[in-house]
Amino acid sequence: MPESSSRHRFVADATLGKLAKHLRLAGFDTLLDTQTPRPERLSFLAHNQRTILTRSGKVYRALTGMAIVLVRANDPRDQFRQVIATLGLASGDLRPLTRCGLCNKELERLPKSDAIGRVPEYVWQQYSDFKTCPACRRIYWPGSHAQRWRDRIIQSFGP
Repeated sequence: MPESSSRHRFVADATLGKLAKHLRLAGFDTLLDTQTPRPERLSFLAHNQRTILTRSGKVYRALTGMAIVLVRANDPRDQFRQVIATLGLASGDLRPLTRCGLCNKELERLPKSDAIGRVPEYVWQQYSDFKTCPACRRIYWPGSHAQRWRDRIIQSFGP
């Protein structure tokens, strides 16, 4: 298994879309293969630089010797906990809310003046810290949903 690193990178198979989103929001560079899980494709996407995450026993057995985690849990939060425990990740490895949950790009600061008309009016009035995805243009802000998400992720690391 690869060493724990703040730059830990993943490629997840199509059955792990919600886990991929959780990992992205936690700050991990995570590709999502949206096709039927195939060992050759996942190996190609990993380029020996990413840990492969799969639910497929067939893929797992075909790629022995590679950095791979067979994810057994059904719930995305349990899947996240399994990945961090298996790889020995720590809360210090997180870079929360620095990547787009949809397309995996690193978020960029967005001046408040550029957010007007692109976020609800009450959000624009209440917050001054906005980020945007350079690819899909989605806008993020540090609302209560972000804090609840951070609290849940931190809980994944136990007491």
